[in-house]
Amino acid sequence: MPYYMRVTGLFVLLSCTKPAVSPAQSAQKPLRIGYTNLELVLSYLPEAQQVEQQLRTYEKKVIEQLNIKQSYLQTKVEEYTELKQAGKLTPAQEEERRKEIMRLDEEIKRFQEESEQNYLKKKAELLQPIVEKLQKAIDELAAAEGYDYILNNSNSTGVAFILHGPKGDDVTERLLKRLGVDTSQIQRPDTAAPKATPGVTPAPKK
Repeated sequence: MPYYMRVTGLFVLLSCTKPAVSPAQSAQKPLRIGYTNLELVLSYLPEAQQVEQQLRTYEKKVIEQLNIKQSYLQTKVEEYTELKQAGKLTPAQEEERRKEIMRLDEEIKRFQEESEQNYLKKKAELLQPIVEKLQKAIDELAAAEGYDYILNNSNSTGVAFILHGPKGDDVTERLLKRLGVDTSQIQRPDTAAPKATPGVTPAPKK
C-alpha cells in the first residue's frame, strides 16, 4: 500500500454539550465519563465500508497509472543506455535524451505528489458525512445518559488507551444501536473483530 494511504489513528476526546454548572453543583455531582471503540463502531457502518471500497478503487487506478509512467521511463533509460554504449548518439542527441529522461522523472514525482493530495481530499470529502453522523450520535447518547465526556478507546492500530474502566460506561454497543446497527452479532476486539476503516475520528466539538 502506498505511503500516502497509511493513516495513523488519533486519541480523540469527544466533548459533549452540557449546561453550565456552578462550582457547588460540580462538587455534588462528579463528572461522568464514558468510552467507546470508534474503530469497532466504524467497522460495522455500511457507509464506512463503502468509503473504504471507493478509496481502494481510487488507489488501484493511481497505481496502474504510475506503473505505466514508470515503465515508459524505464524503456527510455534502457534505450539511451544501449545507444550510448553502441556509440550511436552524437553529443547533442545524448543531451536531448538525458533531458527527456529527467523530464519524465520529474513528471512521475509530480504525479505522485498530486495523487497524494487528491487522495487526501477525496478521503476527507467521503468521510465528512460519516464523521458528522457519528458525532451527532455520540452527542445524543451523552445527553440521554448524562455523560460529560466520551473517550475513544482505540486507534487504527488497535492500541487501547483505556486499560481499565467500568463495563457499564463502555457505550460502544449503545452507540451502534443509535446508528441503526444490529448488535446481536457484534464481536469485540478480543474476539477477532473485523478490521476497521483506518484514520476516521470525529473532530472535537467546538
